[in-house]
Amino acid sequence: MSSIIIRHTKKKETEYLNQLFKEKEWFESNNFLVFLPPDKNNTEKAILKEKIILNKKIPLLKKDWGKIEKDYFKIIEKFNYRKLLKKYICHISCFGPEGKYCPPNLIFVRLRTKQDENQSLETIGHELLHLIFRDYFKSRNLDYAEREGMIDAL
Repeated sequence: MSSIIIRHTKKKETEYLNQLFKEKEWFESNNFLVFLPPDKNNTEKAILKEKIILNKKIPLLKKDWGKIEKDYFKIIEKFNYRKLLKKYICHISCFGPEGKYCPPNLIFVRLRTKQDENQSLETIGHELLHLIFRDYFKSRNLDYAEREGMIDAL
């Protein structure tokens, strides 16, 4: 059975923020809500500040996800689309868009606002579907809106 490791590390957060700053223009041109530290050159301070907040929120998210994880993967296995990986990594951040995926097994989930907290389980499930059906979407040359529509339908 597949499982998700939910965590936050300074190293992964630094990599993630660097990636987000490279994509900043795309987010802005697509009117996509994304949280970034105000100063690209001083991300370490922002990471330390946000870590205190995340240390309280991550255990609650782990507990909530643990309640549905087994059922979630049982449902996904019924699609018989492809073999699921044993482990997926979910990096929790206060930055970025609501969720983001990075093949083959990494997702990012923002846990900054009350809405993020309320949507966090749905965001995890949504981003996992992107990973699982990525090859299918790629083979169909689906654009961003088409992929999102299909994921939302699932």
